[in-house]
Amino acid sequence: MFKSEIAANARASVETDQMVLNSLGLEHEGHVQYMVIKSEFSGEEIYCALAGGEIIDNDINLTPVGTGAYEALDSIPGEEIALYALSEDDDVLAQQIPGIMEQHKTGDRICFISDTLVERQSQIMAAFAMDNAGQQAA
Repeated sequence: MFKSEIAANARASVETDQMVLNSLGLEHEGHVQYMVIKSEFSGEEIYCALAGGEIIDNDINLTPVGTGAYEALDSIPGEEIALYALSEDDDVLAQQIPGIMEQHKTGDRICFISDTLVERQSQIMAAFAMDNAGQQAA
């Protein structure tokens, strides 16, 4: 069984939140909710972040929001964070996320990186078994 929900306890620092808000030209009081997801998969509890950015060769370039998502994931106790670039092909993506999750165990933390997260939000949420719009974060 695959079940996911937003990890409301994942937090970036106040400084990172402010940097993200400034980069977006937004004003907001309080904590910023990033796309950090708690998933139960095959009896394992795994935390995943969806971070905007790209991996070119071995160089990781995260967007400001991606940086916030990574930092929020890092606030959750667990193993070293594994980084994966998401496929640009929707059919591959649908299998990629569960396939990667199968390889991990309770306590693992995964950061999925893509430069098309916003455009592909519905496909990504479906891959996480989160196609209920009420469970999505802004």
